[in-house]
Amino acid sequence: MTGTGVVPRRSLASLAAARLEKTVSADAVRHNLAVLRAAAGGRRIMPVLKGDAYGLGAPALADLLVAAGVPALAVDTVAEGAVLREHGIGVPILVMDVDVADNAEDCARYRLMPAVAGPEQVGRHSAVARRRGEPVTAWLRTNVGFNRFGPREERDVDAVLDGLHRARAAVRVAGVFAHLSSSATDPGETAEQAEVFRARVGRARAVLGGHLTASLAATHGLLHPAALRGTDWVRPGLGLHGLLLPGSRDLPGWAGSGLGRLRPAVAVRARVLDLLTVTRAEGLGYDRSAAVAPGRRLATVAIGFSRGLTGPAPAFTGLLLGRSCPMVGRPGMDCAQFDVTAVPDARPGDWMTLLGPERTGDGAARGGGGPVRTAADVGAELGLTLYELLAALRMPVRLEGAAPAAQGDDESAAPP
Repeated sequence: MTGTGVVPRRSLASLAAARLEKTVSADAVRHNLAVLRAAAGGRRIMPVLKGDAYGLGAPALADLLVAAGVPALAVDTVAEGAVLREHGIGVPILVMDVDVADNAEDCARYRLMPAVAGPEQVGRHSAVARRRGEPVTAWLRTNVGFNRFGPREERDVDAVLDGLHRARAAVRVAGVFAHLSSSATDPGETAEQAEVFRARVGRARAVLGGHLTASLAATHGLLHPAALRGTDWVRPGLGLHGLLLPGSRDLPGWAGSGLGRLRPAVAVRARVLDLLTVTRAEGLGYDRSAAVAPGRRLATVAIGFSRGLTGPAPAFTGLLLGRSCPMVGRPGMDCAQFDVTAVPDARPGDWMTLLGPERTGDGAARGGGGPVRTAADVGAELGLTLYELLAALRMPVRLEGAAPAAQGDDESAAPP
């Protein structure tokens, strides 16, 4: 309240964040970037910020990563790249997915590097370059078994290379990249795809020039020596947030990777809105399908299915004042109910932790190895992969501990 008795107007974002929020630790992201750089063994790092950085706020994370010295970024769509450019990000940005033809002009206008995987895409970007009177820088996306974009057969790959060679004055190819299908689970398949990739890169260099760089490994690719051979760029996404899929420790490159030092960077919490004690045996919510015994104390918490909470009760749980509390009934649009009978001190306004370490009232993480909601546990309860989990929990994001000071760049080679 000001001296005139008028309450200052709060931002619209702060109104939502007062109820629930995702926090991303800038210190953890910086630490994870250093771990990934070390695991990459001198290869350059191109962080992937697709899907608004898995729902964690791409512009703010881009600022942090560029300040930490990363020489390039990757997104999935032209729109995502345009958001970063409008935010003021100036480093090269790769658009990994083949976007629609209608966006090719804006791709060039925002100085984004499109993925080209077929002759039609070569033609569209070549036409844009000729209209604008300046060449487009692109990357060749080649298909080694992921089977989402681009030809699989060698004769069709040759047709793409031939088209790029003929369009070389208008479309300048900076590098070749591909996605691995099963780098989190299957060393044999990964080694086979890496061998195909290296051969494709060799053919592309023979046709388009030896300057082409190559990118095959993402976070889990760092755990496969075969995927790192001949790779110049590593494109981590999940690893930046300290997360690895189950089974990573069983992959061939785990022992020497150092990825065991990654730190989880993401936490989710929501406010207790109200408390009630059930006085009679009846259901609750819209369909009242969940029977609750008399005497149970329920907390109504500010997260529902519009924010990604879709798990069945009582599989999903939250942490409140150090106790694990199961969800009761089906979640509503913006709130769900949890059984807090075992937490007699619970009060409206308390924060319930849904992901990450539980925090004290002032927002600090509880020390002494207190209870933690791991991403693996939460994903299992909601039936989501770790990738899906980060993006599915749709809520305000706060980057904690971001600092404007630039850090040293470990990747001195020229950007693409």
